[in-house]
Amino acid sequence: MATTDYHSGYAAHTGDIVHALKERLASAAADFAKQRRHARTLRALKTLSPDELQDIGYPADALEAKPAIDIKAGLMTTLMSMR
Repeated sequence: MATTDYHSGYAAHTGDIVHALKERLASAAADFAKQRRHARTLRALKTLSPDELQDIGYPADALEAKPAIDIKAGLMTTLMSMR
């Protein structure tokens, strides 16, 4: 069921602060667990041979390090304004 509560982003009551803190801690714990699962998966994939990777349908070159580009939040706006 949808609600139409207004959240200003700042906790006004002590109960709201505790609730916000619980949500942040739960989110941080979930992120940490996700990172651990991902690392465990990568470790398991690195132990497989190229033939085993092919058997499960995973490309062998996917485990190699690839260059990454960090994009800042306002990059698209800056690029559009330069147009």
